[in-house]
Amino acid sequence: MIREKSAGVITYRIHPKEGLQYLLLYLKESYWNFSKGHVEEGESEMEAAVRELEEETGLKNITLAPDWRQQTHFFFRQQRDGVSELIKKDFVLYLAQVPADSHVDITDKVSKHEVINGYAWMDYKNACKYLKFKNLKEILTEADSYIRTIAK
Repeated sequence: MIREKSAGVITYRIHPKEGLQYLLLYLKESYWNFSKGHVEEGESEMEAAVRELEEETGLKNITLAPDWRQQTHFFFRQQRDGVSELIKKDFVLYLAQVPADSHVDITDKVSKHEVINGYAWMDYKNACKYLKFKNLKEILTEADSYIRTIAK
């Protein structure tokens, strides 16, 4: 089994009319997820998460929650050189707020492994509806609870 490590960001904004919203990316014309990518050699998880967010969305003006970090893992199969290999991916997520008027730019955003076909700002209920994986829904629930606690 091959092990990989990815880091990503649950990005949110507090829109004046729409309220609390989360940024989800539509990947490979298949599923919705948060911005994420591989942790590169010599890079911290947080550095990788912030880099991936900027590369995939153009967002630079972010405020990371200093004491919020969640980790999960999942397994998937990938074809490499004609052989199906089982991969365990460790996945770390950070939480970041962006200004309500932040501009997302996904134009020509294609990485080695993923094509970003679209994005949407969604409220918690819709984000949970569109996230494909149970573990990500659970982490989003943790993030939403955290945000609502600090926003009081």
